[in-house]
Amino acid sequence: MKASLRCLQSVQRLAMRPNSTSFIGLGRMGSEMAYNLFSKQFAQKPEARFVVCDAVPESALSFCRNFSAAFPGANIEIVATPEEAALASETIVSMLPSSAQVQTVYGGGIIPTLRGLPPGLAKQTVCIDSTTLDVTVSRQVALEVIETGASMVDAPVSGGVTGAKAGTLSFLVGGTETSFQAVHPILSMMGQRIVHCGPAGSGLGAKICNNLILGVQQIVVAEAMILGQKLGLDPAVLSSVIGSSTGNCWSVSVNNPVPSALPDKSPPCERDYEGGFASVLMEKDMGLATDIARQTGTEIPLGDAARRLYATMIAEQPDLGRKDFSSVYRTPAVGLLAWSSGLSNPMSPPNVLVFGGLNTCSRALVGLLVPLDGEPLVSHVRVVDKFSVEPPTTYIGAEFPKLLKKPELEYRQANLTVAATIASMFDPPEGQSPYDYVFDFTGEVQFERTEMIQIDRTCQVARMIGLEAAKRKVKSYVRVQQPFYETSTKGSHDEKEDIKPNGVAGTWWHETLRMLAAIEDLNLVILRIGFVYGPYINWGYIASAITVASVYGHMKKPMKWSPGKNPTHTIHAADIAGGLWACAQWMAPLGRKEADTLAGEQIIFHNDKSKASEVEGMPAPDKKLIAPLFNLVDDSNSTLLSVGQTVTSFFGTSFEFFNLIENTVLKLKSDAVEEINEHHVGGWIEMITTSSPPIPNTPLSAYMDTYALEKHVLAFSNQKFLEVTGYKLKKPQLNHETVKEVIDKWKEEGSWPMLDA
Repeated sequence: MKASLRCLQSVQRLAMRPNSTSFIGLGRMGSEMAYNLFSKQFAQKPEARFVVCDAVPESALSFCRNFSAAFPGANIEIVATPEEAALASETIVSMLPSSAQVQTVYGGGIIPTLRGLPPGLAKQTVCIDSTTLDVTVSRQVALEVIETGASMVDAPVSGGVTGAKAGTLSFLVGGTETSFQAVHPILSMMGQRIVHCGPAGSGLGAKICNNLILGVQQIVVAEAMILGQKLGLDPAVLSSVIGSSTGNCWSVSVNNPVPSALPDKSPPCERDYEGGFASVLMEKDMGLATDIARQTGTEIPLGDAARRLYATMIAEQPDLGRKDFSSVYRTPAVGLLAWSSGLSNPMSPPNVLVFGGLNTCSRALVGLLVPLDGEPLVSHVRVVDKFSVEPPTTYIGAEFPKLLKKPELEYRQANLTVAATIASMFDPPEGQSPYDYVFDFTGEVQFERTEMIQIDRTCQVARMIGLEAAKRKVKSYVRVQQPFYETSTKGSHDEKEDIKPNGVAGTWWHETLRMLAAIEDLNLVILRIGFVYGPYINWGYIASAITVASVYGHMKKPMKWSPGKNPTHTIHAADIAGGLWACAQWMAPLGRKEADTLAGEQIIFHNDKSKASEVEGMPAPDKKLIAPLFNLVDDSNSTLLSVGQTVTSFFGTSFEFFNLIENTVLKLKSDAVEEINEHHVGGWIEMITTSSPPIPNTPLSAYMDTYALEKHVLAFSNQKFLEVTGYKLKKPQLNHETVKEVIDKWKEEGSWPMLDA
């Protein structure tokens, strides 16, 4: 009977989830926030249900009594555990003391409960955490919540207990734009200013920076007030002068630490520093700031000194720990602290090393880092590849030669199959600091190349670069993984799914990831991309499709293909560039261990086991290898059909599939590829020779090799990448506009035929 009763209660709770809000953590801040939230929800919807949970049962009981007295008839309930709170409500708000409590409440309660819910119910759940805690812990918790299908934001607050009680808090929100819009109405019931700061963890980052200023500010105001009094100034007069001068700040005009300094206000100092923001919490926040500063390599000497002062004050005068942090005025250390004046110059932009990809898409990255117009993102960038650029021995587009004139950019032609050569590329120019970020585009992209070539030019080259990058302690090493995979046709596949590499090229490109993942201390991020296209990209399936479609448009014939609506997800070169930069910046402050925790996935073995003893650096087949892995595709959800329709309609023709008889005949013909290309190439030659003016040389071709003509199935989900890095796609759709952009650039450089309509 008891089990049946519990089951019935669980069913009833699940049914009431959409109409219910749970609040976990009823301390001084949380109780005021919950009171405002529930009272306003009750006013809007009297049938709403409210659930509270606190580690101290008396706090929850006291809150319920007070709320029920003020709002008779309100449906409010106390639960004993975070699991029950998550089961009861679709909206979960938490306001907890620190990282440890967040890990316990979410990791040990809410997240397992969400995993046990039906997918539809989990997806409808939103978690709002207003705790001020370690950014990395927050991001990990958010990632695990999101993996259940639910959404989550970090929403730390500014405004203190006074703002919480008045409902005037500022919320600094980190999360996706969709999640931010979903929680905005909820937060607006507890605060007046709700700011979307960026992706997961950004709200906390903003809060920590703000409190770093506040913690230092309160100390220097205390010092100034002590100095002024020793000079014979009345505290009220001094506060009035500073309050109307350039030294004015919140610690002067609102939280002044000197009794009687603000005669028309009642700061905590007028109540023996009771209430307000406890010193132990400020010391905690200063610790968060100094910890994250160390992780990011940021010098904050004032912050370090302030943290030590608060810690010393609490250790020597424990009673001040629970009082407002303006009580720092009462510690003898104020006025005696030797502040460091050795502030370093603002950190200069990073130095970047780019290997390979000149014939694919590394030029797009260079264009982002050192744009023709605008400020560079880097101090120095060196691009290294096997090709010559003067004269060019591969297609480099019209803009890259202009970029080569930028003082920040250096190009080196080098044989990257030699370890000593790779090592020398890591030596920066005289006067430059060591390279911070390495972007690796290397690898043989000709699909029909032999296994030995793939091993030597893909696996071993990348491995040597990775080993040197680890040795040089680069902050980020981002590996571009070409779309040499075959997924299933059903749905989009995330990074956790085991996806089969395609052919010899796919097998060894994938093995390269395992070899890199095995390198200790390599700050590796893997970016697995879709089919690339964009201005000055003449390589790949989409560029071929555009060129061939123009031929069929010129011939006024439909473009025909083997039947299949299989997904072929795409990505614009500008988003590969932006995505790579986002990966590098995401990794740099974390380091490999933490990045693996946040975004690591197992790189599954897909090779001949006997090769492990033959190929240098190849890990054992049974070795479990983890590395941060992201998929990067646009939002088009492109298929063979949609790509064909997009490019053909641009040229005024149509895209069709062969009928059954045509397709059968095509498969039986041994020379089918050459026969198809006769039509393609013949039409293209006619177009460039009749162009006005004629085009004697063009990097574009209508020839499609066997790989381009084969059907490919590639369906990736980009959700994890967008959620974790906060990146926003610049070109989310493959459409007429993006196709026109590509063709217009080719026309400008004289590579595309100019024909009469």
